[in-house]
Amino acid sequence: MAESAFEKLVAHARSEHVVVVGGGISGLVAALDCAKIGMRVTVLEASDRLGGAVAAAEVAGCEVALGATGWSTRGGAVDELVDELGLAGEVVEPVTTDVWVSTPTGVLPFPPETVAGIPANPWDPTVRRIIGWGGTWRAYLDRLRPPLTIGQEHDFGALVRRRMGTAVHQRLVAPLTRGRYGLDPSAVDVSAIAPGLSSALTRTGSLAGAAGELSAAAAESDEPPIRGLAGGMTRLVDTLAARLRDYDVTVRTAARVSGLAAAGDTWTVTVDADEDAGELSADAVILATGAAEAARLAPLSVPEMLTRELVQDVVTLVASAPPAEEPRTTVFAVDSDTAPVVASDETARWGAAGSGVRIARVTYGDGDTAGPLAALSDDVACERAARDAEAMLGFPASEIVGARRDRWVQPPSAVLRGRDEAVETVRRRVERIRGLGLVGAWVAGPGLARVIARAREEAERLRVNLLWGVHADGVTLEPDHPLDKREETP
Repeated sequence: MAESAFEKLVAHARSEHVVVVGGGISGLVAALDCAKIGMRVTVLEASDRLGGAVAAAEVAGCEVALGATGWSTRGGAVDELVDELGLAGEVVEPVTTDVWVSTPTGVLPFPPETVAGIPANPWDPTVRRIIGWGGTWRAYLDRLRPPLTIGQEHDFGALVRRRMGTAVHQRLVAPLTRGRYGLDPSAVDVSAIAPGLSSALTRTGSLAGAAGELSAAAAESDEPPIRGLAGGMTRLVDTLAARLRDYDVTVRTAARVSGLAAAGDTWTVTVDADEDAGELSADAVILATGAAEAARLAPLSVPEMLTRELVQDVVTLVASAPPAEEPRTTVFAVDSDTAPVVASDETARWGAAGSGVRIARVTYGDGDTAGPLAALSDDVACERAARDAEAMLGFPASEIVGARRDRWVQPPSAVLRGRDEAVETVRRRVERIRGLGLVGAWVAGPGLARVIARAREEAERLRVNLLWGVHADGVTLEPDHPLDKREETP
């Protein structure tokens, strides 16, 4: 009896070999999506661990998250993956999500009705305390200015300064863009940081009115902005790795890829490793690396904008102290040149530390500077962070029992002005190269939600290309393709 189309599809999938270069979250997710339809998959990670920006370590006997502590619920990509992996019952939501701003006059609560720092009501007492009477009067002039035509202004900083003045720009907007994205407002794209803001401004006639409209719509949503996992985000990495083992995926750490070459429909991957160095043959390669490494390996050019890096020092502090009675969960700083860009009380946020233990994270450095800790030793940097955490969070510096500094290098934020156009250029170039895929934060934008969504989309594109033809759109099967139904007998 002739093979059915489905049997031919399964056999064809099993004949394909996909090599994933990079064992961060994007690489693991792309590998899983290829492996679960029967493809042979090999993951090569240059470092000695999997997970990339998802990491943990023991500090003073307490396991603490060093990288990502949760994910954005926007888009639902991470929630879908977590559910697929059987971790839905382990999802936790923040206990508190309060936001504060550290100003020269003290740490003040951030106004509740804002969009990316833009206040819906400049006369609100919480706004006035931060920007002063002069700033409030200047912000009020926004309602007297002509409305903006949709799409006219892309520079977020220029838009805020022109309509609401420097006080709103420097004391409300800049602390958030630097703390969340490592960018000055002038480098931020309006439509990326606040989708719908320009059209709302045209409808309402003022930036404050637009912020009010968007903040009201956000308030109606019952969806929490972020979620996490009980026991930490490394559980996601461990579960992905276990699922890959179930699908017989080969995962190698300490295996650096030194070369990549294509000949016809086959890729040759050269691997440097302490053991098992050599070459692998692949039908497709997914690069889950940084921009510089992808540009080194792949036969394509990468726009300079996408090779920029945000270097931040993150100090994790552990204190032998009970949770704060009146916690400040997240505090952004007005002066990021000398202060942290953001400090967070992780115990207040997640409520997961052990009894009598309190954990804080203090982050330094934005897109304009290397940060005030760059030239300091680890011990001095941790002492500095302890003082800043006490001033910003009320964290008990005298009760600290452990600390560590980690340096993280991140690609440009997804809200960087001009980034979308640069990424689209790279995507068009990649799609012209058979059997090559790009995933990771530098093409998707930092954050697990974007990274996972991009990894799944790219894995799907490559799967379709390998199984159904060179291109996913307008598929035409060649006569010798395994699924050509002309081979079937009636």
